[in-house]
Amino acid sequence: MRVLFTVASDAGRLHNLVPMIWALRTAGHDVKVAGRPDFTPVINRTGSIAVEVGAPGDPAWLADASAVAELTEFAEVWRPDVVIADDRAPAGAVAAKATGAASVRVVGPAGPSVQTSDGVATDMTLDCLPPSLRQPGGENGLIRYIPYTGPAVVPGWLRRKSRRDRVLLATTDPAVCAATFDAVSGLDIEVVWAGTPDSAGPGARIPANVRVVDTAPAPAVLPTCSAVVHDGAADIAFAALAYGLPQLAVSTRELPQLVRDIAETGAGAVVELPAADLGERINALVADESLRAGAARLSAEIEAMPKPLDLVPALAALAAACA
Repeated sequence: MRVLFTVASDAGRLHNLVPMIWALRTAGHDVKVAGRPDFTPVINRTGSIAVEVGAPGDPAWLADASAVAELTEFAEVWRPDVVIADDRAPAGAVAAKATGAASVRVVGPAGPSVQTSDGVATDMTLDCLPPSLRQPGGENGLIRYIPYTGPAVVPGWLRRKSRRDRVLLATTDPAVCAATFDAVSGLDIEVVWAGTPDSAGPGARIPANVRVVDTAPAPAVLPTCSAVVHDGAADIAFAALAYGLPQLAVSTRELPQLVRDIAETGAGAVVELPAADLGERINALVADESLRAGAARLSAEIEAMPKPLDLVPALAALAAACA
């Protein structure tokens, strides 16, 4: 079976597809990944074969006329059996319809996007949202979210077990950094933050219980953590869920619906700055058993969802039905 993936120029969206790409390749299928020319090096770093389509430009979407035309031209030559498109790469659905291939749409952690594919329908939609975070009555298929952040090396400091509860701080927002540093000073926890003192913002004071590191790849660090503090990014929010960790989303602006939904399930909390009780909120992440239980419930839901490898026979059956 020949499978063509299409993805917008966004590393997080590509990384969401990588476990499915690997599952199909491991099962013996021929897989290629289409993206803009300036994004193909990122595709190659996942071990995938890249196909250049369109022109360098809008990183948010793969939907413009030139991308659709070149993707369709390639599909007419290569004749894929299935075209799997990221939610922001609707050019894939157009190319699939033009060549008679089965069309699959994948909705990532951030939820569905506004479609710009001229109403072209897909044959299957796969959604990584666990049941507790899904809208009632949804008919999308399920696929398990597997955290992947690209090539990573387990840092040397992770070889030593922390003597205190470890909390990952995942943000590049100086306001969140400064507020979090002030809030955790004096707490009996270890905070890990990937950044530099300069990027923490002017006047930020980094307390002794904050470990500043060059990099903190989520799949390496999260298994050693008790909780996560982040700025609302969907990928780290979902990674925390996959590892069963309670989370706190902190921001100076309105937070995304996803993290507010996670808080509604009892797996975490949200707070908009300024917040006088931020230290208490962070301490509750490791002390409140109800938050830990809520995170464990969502993690169990994710673990019960079909793995990418489980879906390979269904994709093969779909390709046969559309042939």
